[in-house]
Amino acid sequence: MKLFRNRRKEFEQLTWPLSNDLFRLAYWRLSILQDAEDVVQETYLRAFRSFHTFQTGTNVRAWMTRILFNVVNDFLKKRSRQLDLVAIDDELDEVMSIQDSSTPSQDPAVLLTEKEVRPDLVAALQRLPGSLLQPLLLRELEDMSYTEIAAVLSIPVGTVMSRLFRARRVVRERLLSEGKMQREVPDHEVH
Repeated sequence: MKLFRNRRKEFEQLTWPLSNDLFRLAYWRLSILQDAEDVVQETYLRAFRSFHTFQTGTNVRAWMTRILFNVVNDFLKKRSRQLDLVAIDDELDEVMSIQDSSTPSQDPAVLLTEKEVRPDLVAALQRLPGSLLQPLLLRELEDMSYTEIAAVLSIPVGTVMSRLFRARRVVRERLLSEGKMQREVPDHEVH
């Protein structure tokens, strides 16, 4: 029993400081508060169950983020297989959400995300495939180095660099095509 408590305490000390970052990544990917919370909870459950495989001294942030991305991918696969059925209570839920929208969210991570992000940018990001979105989120939200991103995603650093380049280009092109962003004019073209 004491071994279990020690193991749990070590797990909590290593992983708990990452909870806000993991939530932010999940929320960016899923855009639904409840789904993001569920995914983070499942991430912690999976991580705790496999904590015996974690090698002390390795990058716990990379380990937890990799687990989170696996859970998000599983969640999205499951969601895509489900039928889109409209429940009778949806109208009531919609009315309640309109009433609740006048009350600001108390969750600091959600408040920060809502204040930081333009809806058109979120829409452009959500249309990116996961292979491009994941490195972009890790770089821009978590300020991870290319090497850290490569470790989290288990891909070469060169692949990280090319995916970041493509992700930024795709987002920029989508925003430009929708008129949500001004095309930058190089200095040599200014008259």
